[in-house]
Amino acid sequence: MKRLGVLLGVAALLAARDASAEALVRRALVIAHNGSDDPSLPSLRFADDDGVLWAETLQRLGVETTLLVDPDEATRASQRPVLAGARPPTPDEVRREVARLRAASLADDELGRETDVLVIYVGHGNTDEAGRAYFTLAGGRLDKASLYADVVDPLGADYVHLIVDACRASGVVGSRGGAAEAAVLAELRGMLAREQLATRPTVGALFAESEDGETHEWSRIRAGVFSHVARSGLLGAADINGDGLVEYSELGAFVSASLQGVKGLPARLSIHAFAPTRSPRRALVGPAPAGPSLTLTTGFGHSRVSVEDADGRRLADVRRSEEQYVLLRLPEREEYWVRTPTTETRVTLAELGGGGPGMTPRELQERGPAEEALRRGLFAVPLDKDFYDQYVATSGLVPVDLSRAFPPTPGGPRPFHLGPPTSGPAWEVGVLGHAAPLGLDGLSTGLSLSWRGAELESLPLYYGARAAYSLMPVSFQGIRLHRVTVQGLLGTRGVAGTPLFAEVGVGWGLLGVAARDARMGDPTLWTTHAAAGVEGRLLGLRMRLAATLAGDRVTLDGDDRWDRMFGFELAFRR
Repeated sequence: MKRLGVLLGVAALLAARDASAEALVRRALVIAHNGSDDPSLPSLRFADDDGVLWAETLQRLGVETTLLVDPDEATRASQRPVLAGARPPTPDEVRREVARLRAASLADDELGRETDVLVIYVGHGNTDEAGRAYFTLAGGRLDKASLYADVVDPLGADYVHLIVDACRASGVVGSRGGAAEAAVLAELRGMLAREQLATRPTVGALFAESEDGETHEWSRIRAGVFSHVARSGLLGAADINGDGLVEYSELGAFVSASLQGVKGLPARLSIHAFAPTRSPRRALVGPAPAGPSLTLTTGFGHSRVSVEDADGRRLADVRRSEEQYVLLRLPEREEYWVRTPTTETRVTLAELGGGGPGMTPRELQERGPAEEALRRGLFAVPLDKDFYDQYVATSGLVPVDLSRAFPPTPGGPRPFHLGPPTSGPAWEVGVLGHAAPLGLDGLSTGLSLSWRGAELESLPLYYGARAAYSLMPVSFQGIRLHRVTVQGLLGTRGVAGTPLFAEVGVGWGLLGVAARDARMGDPTLWTTHAAAGVEGRLLGLRMRLAATLAGDRVTLDGDDRWDRMFGFELAFRR
């Protein structure tokens, strides 16, 4: 009965958790427009692409999303599924969608569900003749009054989150923003700044700007820099405590860290994040439903990682610290390219769940100075605990709970942490123990030296070699046994995204017998090796702990048979 009570309690907790997850509904309105009603401002190149990627990102994160966009020819040719239901970003369509979202929110309220609505705008920001700021729509404008009175306030949602990349563009690395006069910048900033949100405690905002009011779009990623960084954060790169939720402090810190290293542009980019004052830790997204995900474990071996699809669209970027575990949720594609500054690999949808991918060298290409500034500086700074703490202290945002993500001592390494040490080649030195050979009582102990290579390009397998020596430290009836083996290895690591590994080996062995007055041995043994265990870090050292099974082909009393020996091995490397 006691066990039944425990099971019922667990079931009740799980049901409560599921009910809580279902009690919050997230919806999104994505508005993206390349054009401008100001003849002096050229059309944007990638606002429509940003709109498509924003819609795909939010749908992947379980957010019911409506896309208002007028795609150019190149974007239409991509034939992304989200474009099938897209409508033009006109004032009428905006009002129509706001009315639909309001009706849905009221219906959810009747059912006892909370609703959050994300409003994403990507397009031109400008000011009219009277100096009033506005965002450009197709055939209309969205100024400060209409943004709040016609969009935000009528939504009827419990919380509204505004993410704005308002901009203008020119050239390969184009600038996004309004005119650079101080009065114009103040007006644009005021549309989304803290003072505007003070009377709306359930509304939060996130946007970027620079000293001259411009953000940027980059042809290499076919997107606005701020939009791309923010999407990467929401997809999991900003989730510093690993709870599956992305809060304002996390996203703001991630975007700030990612932009901090960019130098060589006319002005430095900065991030503004204002959480809803009624609930400063209100998450923008999460937890995400099941779907394509790339796991970057603590020992992946690469800190700066980008993910593109087969058409070259950049889906996400992250700069990780060495001990950081990152789970990136990715919009669904048949295949992905995972790249670092020096390596790359192609990963199919079916292969995503196999842990950190094996990487192969890639060619580097130098580019123009402005684009090179972004290539080198963007995502140059990792979002680690120190940066996060500094950001929260200066931004005034409420921090997330880091008690489970970091050690109690600030900045101190965790004494033990699981995770594959690396996917690249490495030498290891180990200590081992196994049952004495030939069925004798006792334990043989010794040392091993192993080399394990990188994973094969087409299979999640690695190859390697292992040499080992063991000795019975205590003689048995005056006899001591020496055993030497040299074997080739084949194994797999990061099984199903876990720190587990397994391997087998086969090779040559020597078994020596030392008695009081005699020495003899058999140098022609066939020997096998099998091991399975866990990988991780201990006091800064990479380690693997394995249960082993060895087998030698021996001849005893005229009979050939396999001599099996169970044991263990603990191997280290720096």
